[in-house]
This record gives sequence, structure tokens and C-alpha cells, in this order.
Amino acid sequence: MRTRAALLLIAGLAPAWFAAAQENPMVNQRWNIFDYNLVRTQFNNTGLLCDGNQQNMPLARPPAFEYPNGSGIQYGTSVGVVLGAPADQLPGAVGGDNADQKPYLDGTMDEGSAAFWSEEHFAPYPFLGTVERTPMSDDVESWPDPWPDVLPGSGRPLAVGSEGWPGFGPGGEKVAEVESFTSMYGWKGTDAQESGATENVHWLNTELTCRGLSWSGSLYEDFIVWVYTVENIGTDPIQDLRVGVHVDFGFFPEFFAAPFYDEDRHYYDPQLQLAYGWDDNSFEILPSGGTVGGEEIAWGGAIALRMPGGDHRVHTYDVFHFWQNATTPRGNGASQELYYLYNLVNDQDPQDSDGDGIDDDFDEDGVPDVENGGPGYWVASGADGVQVMGSEPFDLAPGEIDTLIFATVFGINKADLITNARRALNLYENGWQPLTPPPAPTLEAVVADRAVTLYWSDDAEEDEEFEGYKLYRSADNGVTWGDRSFNDFSGGVHYVPMARFDLDDGIKGNYRTLAEYAWFDLGDDTGLPAKQAVTAEMGLSSFPVGDSVYAFTDRDIMNGLKYRYYVAAYDSGNGVVGPLENTPATNPAEVNNTVEVVPHAAAAVTASDLDEVRVVPNPYIVSNAWEQGRSREIQFTRLPGRATVRIFNSAGELVRTLEHDAAGAKAESIRTWDLLNDDHQLVGPGVYFYHIKSPVGETSGKFVIIL
Repeated sequence: MRTRAALLLIAGLAPAWFAAAQENPMVNQRWNIFDYNLVRTQFNNTGLLCDGNQQNMPLARPPAFEYPNGSGIQYGTSVGVVLGAPADQLPGAVGGDNADQKPYLDGTMDEGSAAFWSEEHFAPYPFLGTVERTPMSDDVESWPDPWPDVLPGSGRPLAVGSEGWPGFGPGGEKVAEVESFTSMYGWKGTDAQESGATENVHWLNTELTCRGLSWSGSLYEDFIVWVYTVENIGTDPIQDLRVGVHVDFGFFPEFFAAPFYDEDRHYYDPQLQLAYGWDDNSFEILPSGGTVGGEEIAWGGAIALRMPGGDHRVHTYDVFHFWQNATTPRGNGASQELYYLYNLVNDQDPQDSDGDGIDDDFDEDGVPDVENGGPGYWVASGADGVQVMGSEPFDLAPGEIDTLIFATVFGINKADLITNARRALNLYENGWQPLTPPPAPTLEAVVADRAVTLYWSDDAEEDEEFEGYKLYRSADNGVTWGDRSFNDFSGGVHYVPMARFDLDDGIKGNYRTLAEYAWFDLGDDTGLPAKQAVTAEMGLSSFPVGDSVYAFTDRDIMNGLKYRYYVAAYDSGNGVVGPLENTPATNPAEVNNTVEVVPHAAAAVTASDLDEVRVVPNPYIVSNAWEQGRSREIQFTRLPGRATVRIFNSAGELVRTLEHDAAGAKAESIRTWDLLNDDHQLVGPGVYFYHIKSPVGETSGKFVIIL
């Protein structure tokens, strides 16, 4: 069947889907977001894993490898894959016109994200255009209905598992907690599509599938695994095919002209097959304004877990600037054929000391840096470095499939990055069998005036190794989880919980079985708190009346601030790995172990209650500890259920009108203002007046803004 499908394409007797796709197959391009662990990115169904738009964030498509999830800091410029082969190919292996006999190079990158000069050489199959988003296992509305029995180009069967999802495991079952799936085919690319060019427009007859794999848990929350299969859907072998991973991270990714741009360092670990990077001087200008030091800048990279070819190893590694030294062995190839030669094959690179295809001499003195104390990294100006890891050359017969697997991985420092990369490798080597903590409890919160009461289930106690619970609180959207933190022996950061309850079983103090986990505190044999019976008066929606739950009330908080809480169950360790605990869920709006609340006073219900309306803070000062993260806002508190707030400047001009409706609001008595006027411009400092009109009465007052 595979051979017959390829013959139909070459003979011009293409199936209907192919003819329709050629009108403009990119109308079927779709996007979706991985948002399950600490790595958050928007990816598409044509093989591009982020779009940082050449580090021009106003034109980017965030999140672009945001880390940690919730921080708003994007590290991704462009991550995708490339397929290349020499010009001398048999007719059935290729498509288009190659009269000039130039090498083939097909990439999933878009010119906007990667300055890749022949963009998007893979197009999605039409069945992927029948939905609004790239399919993900936890997003049923993104699933085509029905899934095709076979992939259109190759005729390869698509196995769908018991959950209705075509998972990565045997029989179409999932292996990860969250997976994505897409399939695409090689074509002329969007540049040729838009220009109408046909001369010397050429591509390899291949079909790709791409899957993303994501897990939660402290061992797996810092990476996403990506699996690409490459199939020859032509009628002749593709000779000396090479497959590469195009890795372009910026720390931070923001495009500035000189002299405002900063520099990044790029490293390669040949044993671990990890291409990674970090900032060069521990100082960066934030895309959103302000500056940060090195302790706030993450490390990031990609680890090759399995390369196509005979030995599944990385055979070439090239690092280069995305526009400097273009068309030279030192820089970006700037065309399909030169990218193939200079970046994927890595031919004649002066940073390759022995011509083996691996850059290792970054001071270009002819000796590998590891042998003579060279820098051990390459510096790119303007956060503009690109890294490519390539396979060995191999032949791919018609209908034959090979597989590329890599992980995009992050850490808060170098040691943490290396640890997380090794965890991705261990997960791969263990057949995708993760080590897991006890089941995560279900958490619900009830807010009051300067108080939040947390209720959680006892599901975790079904685990034989269950040891206790930890409660954490975040005031910055889940970026950090407490005022006190510490580093483990591998560089990972951990937070001291605001409360802990552990079994009174003699298992306490620091874990002792494995030295590398001696930092883990198992508790003090406090015992678990007493359970409470759920009553209707509690107002809980996740637990039925009569159920038994644990409860804890936090009173060390301020009204009007947004807090996240999560409860982590942890175990006692098992001798193979140290104690494990749950990590926070990334979507607190769902029923899970994480909630997001805004404590507040009761809403005004009478005219006299309006005397309690306040503007908080007043005066507003940017540097005030009231601020959470980098947002700017003030709050009108103790409002009635419905109200109209009008804000005027000292000249009596209406600045902004705000409508308040308690229905569906996170804080029923609070309305926030982002300090923007009706034209979405930031207001200036000064005295402002407000007037509030509601069904229960009216009130007015004034406040001061100091920027």
C-alpha cells in the first residue's frame, strides 16, 4: 500500500486530499498549548514547537517555552527539526525541480520564528484542519472526529487507544499523562506557495508524525519530550539522509539593536548529547521592562534521546549566529543548500578542531577546549545563537520509518538543568515508566475576610508508602511557593511548606537511605489532622455532604491579593528513589490539588455599607509590597454585588468606567483597575476621584497614584 500511494503521487493521480491540499495546505495549520508542567509552550501541527518570532516578542506567539509556568518569561525563539540529503537522489525519492542539483533541506521552522530562508517545508494533512487546535489528549475538542484509519500519505495505520486517543504506546494507548499528535508531509514550502515559484523548488518525499509527551511530578516537571517519526513515502530510497534538531533559545529572547542587546553562552555536552545555553553576564533586560540578575534567568536546552540512523547518536553539532557570518562555514547557511552543508553536516567549521562534525574549539586555536582550558562555550551577541544536533547519514527505503526523540529541558541553574536532562534520559531508558508519588489529593478553598480555609481529600493514603501532607502558598501566580527555600544537592530549588502533617509512625527527620535525598524532611511525627464531616453550610462543591475531609485555615494573608495554594502528598521513599511528593497542577480552575483565591470582606448590601468602600492601596506606589509580580493595579473593595465605578482626574475628566458584577468574580466585593484609561494608556501620577453607583446607593472618594 505504501508503494502504491507514492506511485499515485508521482504519476499525477493523487488522491483528492492531496489535490485539495496543494491549493494551500497551510490553511490547515493549527496551534495548541502544552500547559501541564513547569514548561509551557505553544506549538503547531507542522512541527514547530514555539514561535518567538526572531526574538521580537510583540510579533511572537506566546507562550514560547515559558519557564517556569506562570512566570511570563519566554525562552523559545524557534525549535523544530530539519531533514537534509545530498542533491544526487533518485527521482522517486524527491519532489519538485532541482535543475541546479543542490542539496535538499526541509525544515519545520517558520521564517518569522527562525530566519529560516525557505520556510515550512511540511504541511498538515487536511483531517487536521477539521478542528480548531492541534490535537492534544487532554483537549477532546481538538480531536478530529473520526480519526483516520490510516495516515493519508503513507497509508500507515493509526492506532487509537481505549480512551479514543492515538497514543504513543502499544495499541494506541498513552504513555505520558498528556500527549499531542500531528502528521505532515514534505512539500514545496510556503515561500514557493506564496511566490508561485517552481524553478529549483524541491523537497524530499517524506511524512512526519510529531508527538509531545508531558508528565507532572517533581522528577519530570521540567521537560517536554518530542517524538518525530520520518517515513519515506516515495518510491526510491532517500540516500544519505540526515535529521537534525534546530534549537534556538534566548536568555531572554528579545530583539534589540546594538548597543542594547546582550549576549548568551551556548554549551554542548557530547556524552549527554545536550545542547544548552544561558546568559553570558548574569544580567538581562526583561521584555516586559526592568532587569533581572543571573539567579532569575533559567538555563535551557535540548537533549537528544534517540537520533535516527544506525547507532542513534548525535554525529554533528553546530552552533552559530542566526545572521552573522551568513553563507560561511562559521555562520548560518542562509539558504537550504548552505544550511545543509554548514549547519546540518557542519562542514569546514573553524570551531570543529578535528573535522568530526562536532564543534569543540570555541576560541578557534585548533585544540579542543577541554584539552587546553578553552572557554568550553560559544558566545552569541543579542541572544541570537542557534544550535543544531544532527544524525549520521543513513539510507531510508520506501515505506521505511526512523525515529527522532529529544526533550526540551530547563533548570534554574546549570546543575538543575543537567539533573533534569538526566531524568528525561532515565525516563526514556526505562520505557516511559515514571516513578510516581502518592495520588494527588483534591483541594477546595473557602474564602472569608482575611482568611482562607483549605479542605482536602485522603485519596493519597491508599498508597502503601504514604507519609504525609504539605501545604504550600504562592503570591506570584505559582512561580514560587513560599518565602523560604533551599537547594538540594543537584541544584534544584525546594520551598518550605507553610504547614505539614505526617504520620506518627517513627519515620521522621531527614531521609537516610539514599544520600542524594538526605535534604528531604519527612516530618516530625505530628500526626494527621482530625477529619471533619462535610456539611451543607461549608459551601463545598467538590465533596458531598457527609464526606470526610481535612481542613486548615490560613490567616496570615491580606484581602484583595491573589493566592494559590496546593496540597502535596508525599511518601517515605523506597530505596530506589528518595521520597516523592505531588507538584502543583497548572490549572487551578479545574478540580485538582491546586486552588486560586482572593480573600475579601463581605459585599456591601445596604447604603450604610457603602461607607466601608475603600481604594487599596491608597496612595498607590509602584514599589509597594502590595504589588504581585510585575502587574500594576489598584482595587475598589467592599463593593455591592453590582456597581458602576467612574474614575476622574483632577481636571474632572472621565478617565475610565468600570463595571462590577459579583457573579463569576473571584472576589465578589472587589473590582480591580489596571491603571489604564479608556484608550488603554497608562495614567499619570496625581489625585484621582471616583464615583460609585449601585442598586443599594452611591458613594464617592479620592485616591493618589505615585508612579
